[in-house]
Amino acid sequence: MRGKRFVALLAAGVVAMVLAGCGGGGGTKPQAGGSQAQTQPSGQTQPQAQAKASYPDKPIEFVVPYAAGGGSDVLARNIVQSLQDTKALSQPVVVVNKPGSSGQVGGAYVAQKKGDAYTIMTFISGQVSAPLTVQGGIKASTFTPLANLAMDEFLLVVTKDSPFKTVQDFINKARSGEKAVSIGGTATGAEDHMLTGIVEKAAGVKLNYIPFESGGEVMTNLLGKQVDVAWANPNEAMSQIEAGLVRPIAVAAPERMPMFPDVPTFKESGLDVVFRQFRGVVGPPDMPADAVKFWADTLKKVTEDPGWQERYAKKNGLTIRYLGPEDFKKLIAEEEPRYAQILKDIGVIK
Repeated sequence: MRGKRFVALLAAGVVAMVLAGCGGGGGTKPQAGGSQAQTQPSGQTQPQAQAKASYPDKPIEFVVPYAAGGGSDVLARNIVQSLQDTKALSQPVVVVNKPGSSGQVGGAYVAQKKGDAYTIMTFISGQVSAPLTVQGGIKASTFTPLANLAMDEFLLVVTKDSPFKTVQDFINKARSGEKAVSIGGTATGAEDHMLTGIVEKAAGVKLNYIPFESGGEVMTNLLGKQVDVAWANPNEAMSQIEAGLVRPIAVAAPERMPMFPDVPTFKESGLDVVFRQFRGVVGPPDMPADAVKFWADTLKKVTEDPGWQERYAKKNGLTIRYLGPEDFKKLIAEEEPRYAQILKDIGVIK
């Protein structure tokens, strides 16, 4: 569900090149594989839209800085579906995928639209950490926070016949020697890697982190016994868990998940490990205040839509957590230095 391929090392100046190139034509043309989707004009508006009759008065561009089919893309399209189902807008919302450089290509495109009220973008934890690893990266503070909608949790999973029945079993083995336990995750410096660093620090161990290209590859290599344990978002491991092929032994959330009520948190096991991937929406720099309020209110209604809750949050094992502009801004500001320290601890940045 992460919808990311983390690039730990990028050539200096790549983002500047992106900024120079993003202004050209074709940025919103449909891409192969269904990279665009839109709501249909409903002809009706809810009270919020009526109160702001002049906005929106033209189509909205919804940028997804990752490939079609990934977690951010799924979020955007489910938001669009909710807007259509609830007839929240009288204007189309067009989803445009601009993948590349761990979200930096799409981020650079939105960053150049200063003051634009008609462009919004999905925003996840990886878009805070990625620019910390590259020269000239588009920092998270560049954008205008609109709302956070949900939290994606991280499960520590093992195969059905693993000797690790509990987190303590896993830690005891890890304490038997440096890199005594191998752990799979997605890419060097990505959320999985940072979470591994948090566990290492909390437990006083050194794990053998093995990065893969995607969550699917992580699961394949876990099942193939290429790694001892692995990180997975709920939706990435759901089919294997239901088939009895893998078992979650801990969740890095502040409390147990309703979907997995028998899976303890790391804190219950005595380890101060909490790490969640937020999933929200931002606007360009200096987005007009009325547009910010409109989207904050509209996205809150999305999280309250039973259809969205069932189709998106429940199905994918996400925890609904709405944060308005100020609270979302505060969360991002708090996470950035935290991520920077973790990346230093695991040797990704100096």
